Amino acid sequence: MTSLGDRCTQGAREECNGLDDNCDGRIDEGCGWQSGAVQITAAWQTGADIDLYVTDPAGYEISYQNRESPTGGILDHDARGACVEGTGTVENVYWSTPQPPRGRYYIELHYYGDCGVAGVTPVQVSIAVGGQIAGVYNVELMPGQRLPIATLPL
Repeated sequence: MTSLGDRCTQGAREECNGLDDNCDGRIDEGCGWQSGAVQITAAWQTGADIDLYVTDPAGYEISYQNRESPTGGILDHDARGACVEGTGTVENVYWSTPQPPRGRYYIELHYYGDCGVAGVTPVQVSIAVGGQIAGVYNVELMPGQRLPIATLPL
């Protein structure tokens, strides 16, 4: 797993690729998912069904199974890869509240299924906090694997 920091170009066009391409501190604005005081976005390029899990400081886990937390965390885009046509390959969690809970956020990925077309899948996770990119992580997941990606202190 590698943290690449922020690779962006001032004024560039957003590519809907799970990165902050234009250096404005928001990941993929204009692509159909939301940003907030905290935003965590996972993106991949295979037909795999990858799931993003974010556990907030209060212990609430946000995922496809529980899309909203009482602390304001929301999974607003659940991607199913080639398993469900039209859902894409980007998952996004953000906090809709101006002041998300203080403490540690735990970020994990789960390779739920290969959808009959994917094998080992590279996944990129971008994290934005307060309008700044806090990290970009690249990992490779194998079918069935669940992997901790980062702990975010806030």
